Amino acid sequence: MSKKDIISIIAVAILGVVAAIVGVNTILGDINDKSVTFKSIETISKDVGTPDPEVFNPDAINPTVEVYVGNCIDKNGNGTLDEDELLGCSKVSQEEAEDVVLDEEEQ
Repeated sequence: MSKKDIISIIAVAILGVVAAIVGVNTILGDINDKSVTFKSIETISKDVGTPDPEVFNPDAINPTVEVYVGNCIDKNGNGTLDEDELLGCSKVSQEEAEDVVLDEEEQ
């Protein structure tokens, strides 16, 4: 490349940067002229009101509790049905329950 090519590339780059700066300042304006106003904030009281009964319903269904349909009873109250409890509510056949017992004995 000759010296003229390098000088023309530098001149175009400088003109591009100057045009970008002028364009951005024209669109956005001067940063120092910008002002922001805020609304005043109310103080928060320490009093807690009663919760809305529509949202905090004490009789509502708890989605974290496992629900069993039929005659399944969680005898030990651990939240899940064990094999003997599943056997009692006909969710597991006798053969499957025996397989589970055999597997537990092997461990």
